[in-house]
Amino acid sequence: MSHSPRVLPADARRIVAQGDLGYLEAARWHRGALWFSDMTRRKISRLSPGEPPEDIADVPGRPSGLGFGPDGAPMVVSIDDDRLLRVGSSGLEELADLAPVAFNPNDMAVDREGRAYIGPQGYAFGTDPIGVGLVIRHPDGRIETGGKDLIFPNGIVISGDGRTLVVAESFRAPRTRLTAFTVTDDGALTDQRVFAEFGSPDTEAIDGIGIDSEGAVWAAFPWIGEFRRVREGGEVTDVIRIDPDTATYPDGGTFAVDAALGGPEMKTLYLLISDTSPERLVNGFDATGRIEAIEVEVAGIQD
Repeated sequence: MSHSPRVLPADARRIVAQGDLGYLEAARWHRGALWFSDMTRRKISRLSPGEPPEDIADVPGRPSGLGFGPDGAPMVVSIDDDRLLRVGSSGLEELADLAPVAFNPNDMAVDREGRAYIGPQGYAFGTDPIGVGLVIRHPDGRIETGGKDLIFPNGIVISGDGRTLVVAESFRAPRTRLTAFTVTDDGALTDQRVFAEFGSPDTEAIDGIGIDSEGAVWAAFPWIGEFRRVREGGEVTDVIRIDPDTATYPDGGTFAVDAALGGPEMKTLYLLISDTSPERLVNGFDATGRIEAIEVEVAGIQD
């Protein structure tokens, strides 16, 4: 028996960071803090509870997907120059040149062994969509691909047991979707399947996603300014609506961009939100961002 999703009240949310923030992506909870990429300011930043955001590194090629190696060092996709970088003690170090294998590499998830799963955009905006696979960069430097026919793979998450990977197909038509894979012991992706489907990419395009300890996914829908908690099979259990009266696509407005669970009990859902428009995003990711937080029932995955 299906039930209507629970709409979480607006007054349960609180703003935890705002001011001098741009288009915020790649939310990751790591070692007691929320990390994220500010694509407008070309910086990796960190937000510790009760403190203002702290800039950790400048990424001239514009940071996108974030993850962490087994040693805790940040790894980041530099989207403008198609590189995977490591933030080391002496600055940025190149881990891989992705240009030969990925057109516009974007979001990323990194597993506990240090494997990086990267979603390439695959095609230029305004041209026909091209299906692609994910790029897998192994800790020893080997690069492989996994999956096929993914349309604009974007947000990527890995379950707590490391056995399931979920990726958002942002602009798949006629319906956007979350696609899941089984992850083998050697990091390969098998059993490609539909996790959940939504509406038209003109309204329900998906951006960043997070995952909780039950394997449900928090997905951001920027065009309609909404976050949804989705179980495998498509059941939506919870909805968060950001400024529901504000116009979004195509005129611009308040975009829901990404979500991640963290906090002392891993039950704080951090919401990355940016006021922008498609035209402003094309013009250097021009946006004004903020981070909100809300307490939820199901905890995230301890790092």
